[in-house]
Amino acid sequence: MPPVKTTVACPNCRTPVPTTLEQLFDVAQEPAAKQRFLSGRFNFIQCPNCGYQGQVASPIMYHDPDKEILMSFVPMELGLPQPEQERLIGRWMNEIINKLPAEKRKGYLLSPKQAFTMQGLMERVLEAEGITKEMLDAQRGKVTLLQNLLSAPEETWPEQIKAHDAEMDTQLFQLLSASAEATAAGGNRGGAQKMAALQAALLEHSSLGQSLRDRQKKLEAVARELRDLGDKLTPDKLLQLVTATDDQDKLAAYVSFARPGMDYAFFEALTRRIDKAASPEKERLAGIRDHLLALTQEVDKATQAQMAEATELLKTLLEAPDLNAAIREHLDEIDDTFLAVLNLNLEAAERGRRPDVVQRLTQISDAIGALMQEAAPPELKWVNELLQLESDIKAESVLLARRGEITQELVDTMTYVAQSLRQQKQDGLADRLEKLQAVAVGELMKSNWSR
Repeated sequence: MPPVKTTVACPNCRTPVPTTLEQLFDVAQEPAAKQRFLSGRFNFIQCPNCGYQGQVASPIMYHDPDKEILMSFVPMELGLPQPEQERLIGRWMNEIINKLPAEKRKGYLLSPKQAFTMQGLMERVLEAEGITKEMLDAQRGKVTLLQNLLSAPEETWPEQIKAHDAEMDTQLFQLLSASAEATAAGGNRGGAQKMAALQAALLEHSSLGQSLRDRQKKLEAVARELRDLGDKLTPDKLLQLVTATDDQDKLAAYVSFARPGMDYAFFEALTRRIDKAASPEKERLAGIRDHLLALTQEVDKATQAQMAEATELLKTLLEAPDLNAAIREHLDEIDDTFLAVLNLNLEAAERGRRPDVVQRLTQISDAIGALMQEAAPPELKWVNELLQLESDIKAESVLLARRGEITQELVDTMTYVAQSLRQQKQDGLADRLEKLQAVAVGELMKSNWSR
């Protein structure tokens, strides 16, 4: 069942707000529906009149054949009569059953369970994924801790963070990061900035933060080392680098940045070196090999999962009747992996002389580019505009004409984009942007001095 376009009354000021409601989450037909449901990022509205943001109350049905879950939730505040609820649920059940292959139609489909709250429905789905009530309670405790920190004066953060140091784990950092992204996406820039400030405080004052900072420094050092080597990074040199350290964080960084070089021939050479070594060097090298094998398997497994998700999303977009609406709905899932899958399919369609497929894939690529440009922060839009100008002189002229708009955020964005361009081997554009960045830094310093 496709999402329903409708108009709802703002719960705060009763202003009619156009929205799109997603009511049937059928994992059998769309695996990505599970993640979308669990993220809670659906059926949200933002009132243009009073600024209210929140989730709209709507009937929901969730189906996952692998977990044998078929559950519905009808908010009591909607006041739907029982016969109407039964008709609605019956219609969804028929749609789900009709789309399932005969061999997958099982008894659980005939007795859908009813959740009395959205939280109850979420907890049942999470329980099926192996996330227990105890784990959820622990997560709620972390949410409460973050809320308490955000509501406290910033000068008290260091002391409070140290007092709760044992509770500062990876999950808490992930919760804060996800909340900051959602807050920024909702237009609450001030709230997002405060969360970013708290994240910086956690990194500085918690034990885990110190560990993460140390690990990040190692990642950056390895990235610089490999970048400086450039074409000199031969298989023999890579083998020399990984066998020279026992630091597991550094080994993980080598796998992260140089996974393609760790092929069968690489491990074969490492094994020959192990065979020739004497104890205790033999045991040390064998431990490095075992650790590298485990790391590469993890990376490959994650890559395969990302590729599968990206392929499924591309299929969804290919079949979407309203392409722009579908892209907007899945914009947060469109990443480098998806774009790589899109380009691979486009190249295959061109080789296979499938003009119809080429046309549709090109349409998807163009629409994504347009929407990403539309959704980009102002600083990123400005950087892209400068890079598209025909000459360095013209770009510098445009930059100086808007010198009053040059901010630290623009300079930081230039740094990020230049680094990305170098990673993509677009050194010419990176060089051009760094020249413009030097001009922007000079103008920013002049502006600061004049204040």
